[in-house]
Amino acid sequence: MKSRRIALVLFTSICILCLFLSCTRTRIPLTKIEVPMVAVPLPELPLPLPKIPLLMSGEGDYRLLPWKKAFNRLCDQIEREYPYTEWKNINWNDLRIKYTEKVKQAKDKKDRNAYYLALREFMYSIPDGNIRVEMDEEIRASAIGGGYGFAMTRTDDGQYIVFYIHQGSSAEKAGMKIGTKLLKWNNVAIETAVQETSVLWTDTPPATREGKVFEQCKLLGRAPVGTEVEVSFMNPSETEPVIAKLKAEKDDYSTLITPVWDKVRVGPTDNPLQKKKLEEKYGYVRIFFFSPSINTPFPAQAFQKVISDFIREDTPGLILDLRGNTGGDPELIPRFAGYFVEEESFFQDLAFYSKKEKGFKVSPGDRIVIKPFPLRYRGNVVVLVDYGTAGSAEGLASVLSKQKNVQVIGISDTRGAMGVPGGDVRMPNGLTVSYPVARSLDKEGIVQIEANAQGEGGIKPAVKVPLNLENLQKIYIGEEDVVLQQALDVLKNRDK
Repeated sequence: MKSRRIALVLFTSICILCLFLSCTRTRIPLTKIEVPMVAVPLPELPLPLPKIPLLMSGEGDYRLLPWKKAFNRLCDQIEREYPYTEWKNINWNDLRIKYTEKVKQAKDKKDRNAYYLALREFMYSIPDGNIRVEMDEEIRASAIGGGYGFAMTRTDDGQYIVFYIHQGSSAEKAGMKIGTKLLKWNNVAIETAVQETSVLWTDTPPATREGKVFEQCKLLGRAPVGTEVEVSFMNPSETEPVIAKLKAEKDDYSTLITPVWDKVRVGPTDNPLQKKKLEEKYGYVRIFFFSPSINTPFPAQAFQKVISDFIREDTPGLILDLRGNTGGDPELIPRFAGYFVEEESFFQDLAFYSKKEKGFKVSPGDRIVIKPFPLRYRGNVVVLVDYGTAGSAEGLASVLSKQKNVQVIGISDTRGAMGVPGGDVRMPNGLTVSYPVARSLDKEGIVQIEANAQGEGGIKPAVKVPLNLENLQKIYIGEEDVVLQQALDVLKNRDK
């Protein structure tokens, strides 16, 4: 006990000494005595306490609540704040009833996987490319970890054509080739089989009708490892169909690819812009994303330098490649578009949910107006898009498509996902789900670019590159960029 008192006295003495030595000191007026100056904070408004998981669970953070109550809170929040309820004709009450029962069943069985699937199915009932559900890799692998060894897509004429064969797979052993036409799937017409394929394991829910078909084509060839399927197909230059059994095998998801999405694989240090000359004449700029990176903290200035160089070099034609660009900061749209427009034009207002007014209200500070810059590129411009083009990239494509010297070219429409992300909700079991919090409106206050209830939306290319057998063979056998080649052909024709 005595030793404890000695330790306490010693500790107190050290604290007092530190106070005198380290604190700001001042003198008592008219004396030479120095004392520590104690800082007394000015009165200020009460600060909210940080959300500590063990103490509280506020709006958007339902980790501590029981599963069913957390789901009900999620339903309340997203029904209130989701910006496209009417535009997409979403019936929240029906969804709540359907998935509350699934959550209850998961709770009764104490089945964490069933709870995750119920949440994922609920969120994926919203056809919006800005909906996100944190991926559970273990559950995903159990559902689609096996591949039959091929990737296919629907062509413009309605055929289902294989464009990729995984080496050593059961598809290769069965004799499938690039160009194989699928006919039946487990004795069901291939078109019916595709339509019945779930899109639950896509990166985000497809918003457009076209996008849904692309995703279903990707996922038809996925199943739990060990699953068998009977397939009827016809190889190129053959007249008799082949019937074979394929087995789903682990392949690191090698067949989850599509010819209509040139996926961008970049990291936080990568430059958002890539510049080069094509055929020693035409300018080419690939815009990977609309945000700063570690090595390019000011993308607007970097883009200005790129365009300045092309203007100085008197480049006759320019290609802006937005394929695979899923968006980013919308403030970069006018910073990029200003070099190509002739006159000032309105682009968008953003409407957010207002708790005060209990409805959606336009945010004046987020209005975007496109203004022409003194430095302007006056040559011919081609903008490349695909199914991966979304958000701010769709916005830039929309602005430029209205200019006389610009043409948009692509093998598909864009994603139709123009909402503003930001609605993150933390759920039990460490799961986070997200939804958009604002809608993009045109000058008349009408929703723009975002896909509607009929699955119509996005940017349609003025020049559509055919998605057909010939081009699939060029892409995957000849390793040609048929969209880029079409862009070059357009620029050459305009030079004549």
